[in-house]
Formats: sequence, C-alpha cells, structure tokens
Amino acid sequence: MRTDNIFLAGTGAYIPPRVSVEEAVRRGAYDRERMDACGWRNIAVADGTSAPDMAVAAVRQAVDRSGLGADDIDILIHSCAYHQGPDGWSAPHYILRSTLDSPIPALTVEQGCNAFLAALEMAAQYLLCAPSRNGAVVSSADNFGAPSVDRWYAHRDAVLADAAAAVVLSKRSGWAALRSIESVSLPQFEILNRGHDPIFPPAVTTGRKLDMNEHLEAMVEELGPKASEIGQEYAASGAKLIEQVTGEAGISVADLSKVLHLGAGTADFLDSHLRPMGLDASLGDVDFFRDTGHAGAADVGLQLNHLVEGGQVSIGDHLLLLSAGPGLMVTAAVVTVLEHPVRRAAGAEGGRG
Repeated sequence: MRTDNIFLAGTGAYIPPRVSVEEAVRRGAYDRERMDACGWRNIAVADGTSAPDMAVAAVRQAVDRSGLGADDIDILIHSCAYHQGPDGWSAPHYILRSTLDSPIPALTVEQGCNAFLAALEMAAQYLLCAPSRNGAVVSSADNFGAPSVDRWYAHRDAVLADAAAAVVLSKRSGWAALRSIESVSLPQFEILNRGHDPIFPPAVTTGRKLDMNEHLEAMVEELGPKASEIGQEYAASGAKLIEQVTGEAGISVADLSKVLHLGAGTADFLDSHLRPMGLDASLGDVDFFRDTGHAGAADVGLQLNHLVEGGQVSIGDHLLLLSAGPGLMVTAAVVTVLEHPVRRAAGAEGGRG
C-alpha cells in the first residue's frame, strides 16, 4: 500500500540496564556454547518494571520529540508479543491515560515479533481513512521476566530482552516519510507455533513455560524433507513483498540504505534470513542487538530510534523496515529520510521516562 503524506514525526525508546551474557554463563543461567554460537554480549533486563510502564516512557519521548500535542493525535495502538498485565485489563488505555490522557481509541495488536509493524500499518490506514485525522502513536513493549519465561532458553537462537519503542505518525510533517507498507500471510504454516498442543486451555493458565522451540522442532521433524519448503516459501513471499513495497515507494531494492530487522546476534544468522529475500545483511545492525537482545515486537522500533539518536540516518536514505511473526505473517515498509531528525527532548536510549 502506497502511503502518501504519512510522516514519522518522532521516535522514542526505553531500554533498561543490560545484564552481561558472560556473567549469566558464569552463574549457570546460560550455556557458553550457545553464547559463542549466537553472539549475544549483553541483554536488557527490566526486572520489575512492567511492559506498559516502559511503553509509557517511550511514548512520552516520541510525542515530545514529535512536536505534536494531545489534540493532534487520533489513535494509540500498542503492540506486544507477551502478556502485559492483569487479565481483562487494557494496557493501551493505561498507556493512553499516562501519556496523552485524551478520549481517542486505544488498541492492542498481539502478533508476536511482527506486532510493531502490523500496528504501524494499521495506524497508517486509520489516518488515511478520514481527512480529519492527523496523528497516531504506535508503541511496543515486552517484559520477559515473568515466572513463565526462561529468557535464556525460550528461543533457540535468541535471548529475550525487555524494552519498549514508540513512533509518532503525522499527516502534516515529519523528519521522514512512510512511503509504503504491506503485509503477507502464509497461514498454511500457522501450526509451526502451535504444534500438537491443545488450543484450550491456554498454556499460560496451566503453568507451562514459554517454549518457542518445542513446536517448531516437532513439526520440522514430522515434516521431514518437506520442512525445507517452509523456508523456501517464506523467503519467496518476503522477496515478493519487498519488491512490492519498494516499487510502491518508487525505488528499487538496490536503492535501500539500511534494513531494520528483528534482533540478530551474528552477521551469519542475519544473512541466513535476509539473503534469501534478496537483501544484503551488511545493511542491518547486528552490533546494536548484540548488546540489547531480542526484544520481542519492539526490535524494529528500537533500531529506528537507535539510528535517529546516533545520527546514523542521512537525508535521502531509504530505510526498509522488515519483521515477521506467527501466522506466518511478514510486514515490510519503506521510510525515506527527508531531514535530520530534530531531538526535541533530552535523554538517550536507556533513559527512564
């Protein structure tokens, strides 16, 4: 979908203190062989700070930098990959009350690691639906310190990190333009995140720990040689999607300056995901994630904010935002830098809101 006159006006992030992976190995929480293979150095750990409270800090920062007031924003969409708080409670309304405190809609998108970009797509569509709508806030946050999660082993290739990110969209102006955004699903593979577990009762209500590896490994073993088709179809769909959004943005894949992606600890791991889609892993940023971890749905937003704060974007840069989540679902967007981002608020990443 081509998104004319949708701009990025502000970004924000909350990254809590890091925990040394080497220290985690020394105390027996993590395996040294895994550390050496996966490349992680430090992991952001929030301890008792909730995901919604981290999101509040990120949203405040993004809104402050955007220059928009509460009356300029028409929707808040919060995204996440894991549980946010009490059952029957609305995390986005808590975030809304603690930031804009206005009567606008506040929604949640739960789509695993793809949730932030899925929410960004929804926000852009919401703004384009009515001429009177001017701005949107998209946030993302997760805290994987719950008793039901072992952040060191829940994911085969990553260590789960705690963090929050936010972006403000505006139809008036901004430092970058959202040129296009689109998603594609491969529902034939939804079983990869379900396996043979019963759908009811929900696993978290039975006291089962989060294990992202168990279902995938069981299904790959069951599929045998056909398992290779999963990666092939995923890569082909991703490549087609990237061709679509770059074309809608009026550029080619060769014009991309950077790729913003899900957390990766090594260049080889990132290359194994990007190269089949026709992308060069050198356009990514492994070093940033090696000292942060894989922060669920927030990764792309965190990387975007990191580039902004570090002055690592230049006028004319074309950024590809890319993520994937359960479903399988892939979302891609093209952002073009129009001017140097203005930092309207003090405080760097890791600052507390």
